[in-house]
Amino acid sequence: MPDRDCPVNGVNCVSITRVEALERALEAEKESRSRTNEKIFDRLGELERGMATVSTQYSNIADRLATISADLNAIKERPSKRWETVIAAIITGVVGFLLARFGMG
Repeated sequence: MPDRDCPVNGVNCVSITRVEALERALEAEKESRSRTNEKIFDRLGELERGMATVSTQYSNIADRLATISADLNAIKERPSKRWETVIAAIITGVVGFLLARFGMG
């Protein structure tokens, strides 16, 4: 068994089997870690794509909220404008009545 001879003294090594088993275990561990890392990077890629989608949706929501806010402010001002118009009409009517009643008299 020349494969089992120790390179140092040419004597049959007892621990060479253990070393070979450790080498195989190390190689298996490297492959396992490589597959695990690949899965992790795939998941990170999915998360990045998901975040891009969420970011786009958030931007769209923010734009829509700005539009809704502007519309709401416009709606809020309509009654006050109408009220101002009503008050102006009442004042005009009262002044007109007073002028007609006391101005011609």
